[in-house]
Amino acid sequence: MARSTRRDDRPVRESEGGRVVLLLILGLAMLAGGLYVVAYLGASDKVPVGTRIGGVDVGGHSPGTAVDVLREGLHGRARTPFTVTIGGRTQQVRPREAGLSVDYVASVRQATGGRGWSPSRLWTYYTSGGEFDPVVNLDQQTLQELLTRLDETDGRPPADARVRFGKDGFSVVAPRAGLSIDPKAAAGAFWNAFLTERPEVALPMTPTTPAIDSNALHQFVRRFANPAVSGPVQLRFGTTTLRLQPSSYCRFLGSVTEGHHLRPTVHAGSLARTVHARLRQSGPVDTPVDATVTLVNGRPHVVPGRPGVTFTPPAVGHALLRAIASPQRVARVAASVAPAKFTAADARRLGIRHQISTFSVHLRRGHPSADLAAAAARLDQTVLRPGRSFSLRARLGGGVPGDAAGTSLATGLFNAAWLGGLQIGSHANLLSYTGDYPVGRDASVADGQDVAFTDDTSYGVLVSVAVASPSARHGGSLTVSLWSTPTWDVVSSHAAPTAVVPAGRIVRHGSGCRARAGRDGFDTDVTRTFARPGSSTVDHRGSYAVHYVPVAAVVCKGRHG
Repeated sequence: MARSTRRDDRPVRESEGGRVVLLLILGLAMLAGGLYVVAYLGASDKVPVGTRIGGVDVGGHSPGTAVDVLREGLHGRARTPFTVTIGGRTQQVRPREAGLSVDYVASVRQATGGRGWSPSRLWTYYTSGGEFDPVVNLDQQTLQELLTRLDETDGRPPADARVRFGKDGFSVVAPRAGLSIDPKAAAGAFWNAFLTERPEVALPMTPTTPAIDSNALHQFVRRFANPAVSGPVQLRFGTTTLRLQPSSYCRFLGSVTEGHHLRPTVHAGSLARTVHARLRQSGPVDTPVDATVTLVNGRPHVVPGRPGVTFTPPAVGHALLRAIASPQRVARVAASVAPAKFTAADARRLGIRHQISTFSVHLRRGHPSADLAAAAARLDQTVLRPGRSFSLRARLGGGVPGDAAGTSLATGLFNAAWLGGLQIGSHANLLSYTGDYPVGRDASVADGQDVAFTDDTSYGVLVSVAVASPSARHGGSLTVSLWSTPTWDVVSSHAAPTAVVPAGRIVRHGSGCRARAGRDGFDTDVTRTFARPGSSTVDHRGSYAVHYVPVAAVVCKGRHG
């Protein structure tokens, strides 16, 4: 009898059992995979569970949420001011003033493991949350600005040693150490105190050394200051030798810091002015002479300038320092050729060729004229360049003659300028009209009055003043002439007197009486009319008002009338 079997000759019941085992294994694998997926999705890219940053729990949060949680958790500490103590004085400093801040994103990033399917990543997320310090940023420039401000208020800059020179010698000022904050120690102190519950920072002041210390001071005194005051020096200016005592130059000495040493200096400009004044007293100085215009045989003539020798202030200063350092205490001043600043070509361009006005004043016989002649000599040959002004008092200073001589000189100058068409700057009439001069055209220098005028033309003006001195038997004259290129034809006139006040009469008795003619008082206007040379057409006019006061006549009679 035949028996039916499977091809593999295995019993049917065994094949069915294997299938069950296989299905069971596959089911378990699928369950484990599902659980792994659930674990991955739970971890994702979140911060590991149990993670704390600066004491703030941010575990289990996504990075964005963790940043918000951390910012809120550190808000108070990140903004708490530092209590800063410097030299026993305390003050409050905000963290941002010290350049400190928290980088919240970087702080969370350092604690986040990132995304991944590896079992180690999932194991870390669920089991390895730890403690992290916040990521802190320090702005060095902001911190330095804070330390600079604190140094200015609580520190003290070092003071260099100094040498002070004066007329009587020199004195020394000792150096002084400064106090300042150590930047590296300060940065560490602020860094360590940041984000603590009670941020306190003590900033000790450290001494700073001056650039010029006692050694540098003693070296300068030994090498320069002591020799400078030890005795006179001699400066040689060409053929002239000038001997200078320390009292005449010490006040011009000084010093300047170069690295850690003092170098001697000299105020060359002040020294040169003092030296040049001494040179002028010692004799003629070969200074450059400008070209000018003068009268030769009654005609304007250009006198060329000539170069001279000059000693510049730096050259004088350097020579003094060399003389002090020299064993012989002598030094030669380097000379420079100095050309004339105003050349013959400049003088020719002034256009001084013709006489544009002249006015003569009569000097009574026997009138003393020494002061007048001296003043006239100082004014004669004065050249005004276009735009420059002439002032009688500025030219003569205290040498303005008084009384009748001053009136004659002032009147002559005023009339020459008036008739020459120049701009009048200052002019005062006599108090009463004497009849010696044209009506309204007298001039006074009494009580500080002046005669001044300006060359308002395009040409230069040469002022000529000549005096023919009076004698005991004959009168003299003072003549003022102006030379230039004619710009205007000027005609002067005066109006008829108005507001006339009679002189009146006073009778006096006795041998001491001096008779005097009376003078009426009146008002008038003086006018000058301007026309172009050779033209009869008036271009413009100018005038001024004059007021004369009356002077009573004095009549002398005998003692008994």
